[in-house]
Amino acid sequence: MEMNGLMGGIYRVAEWIMRLALLNLLWLGFTIAGLIAGGLFPATQAAFAISRQWIRGETELPIFKTFLTYFKKDYWKVQRLGLCLTAIGFILLIDLLFVYNHTNPYIAMLSLPLLLLSILYVLTFFYSFTVFVHYELTIGKLLKHAVLHAVVRPFLSVGMLVSLLAAYYLMFQFPGVLPFFGVSIPIFLLMWFSHSGFIRNEERQRSQAEAA
Repeated sequence: MEMNGLMGGIYRVAEWIMRLALLNLLWLGFTIAGLIAGGLFPATQAAFAISRQWIRGETELPIFKTFLTYFKKDYWKVQRLGLCLTAIGFILLIDLLFVYNHTNPYIAMLSLPLLLLSILYVLTFFYSFTVFVHYELTIGKLLKHAVLHAVVRPFLSVGMLVSLLAAYYLMFQFPGVLPFFGVSIPIFLLMWFSHSGFIRNEERQRSQAEAA
């Protein structure tokens, strides 16, 4: 029996709180069970995949069973993606440390381009997982799509970063919520922004195909 009015609203909010808390605990559990290195990226991919299904209206799925399925699915592929992103991030970090700790004014001129490149990397990192769960692509094409989404939709990308910073700012005001929502809420927000961009792209492509 579906509840309406105030009680119905409270019930739906409580359901979402429970879903997000369980998703966060599953992410933590599977990451630790994989000894961090073996579980971090597959668990993150699984959390993004479940968030995508929720956004698409599939809210009644069995969370643990679905999470386990996504964790095992494409396990090695998402590990390769994570390795690529980690390697790129490490190289970028070394470059940033070198430039910002150098006194040569000509080298210091690289600080702004490197800062912009770092922002692009962060956006690409986030988009990589949302693209991963939305499209079936090779790692190379996946990274290319992630970069394109970050560049082509700047307002969506800025909205993504602002919402992420706002979410963490609010959660750090109440640190006790971090073990329950510190990962699941940011992942849900990132997936929501990305999914809306993907849907717009697909609608535009359909319109262009019909016009042609």
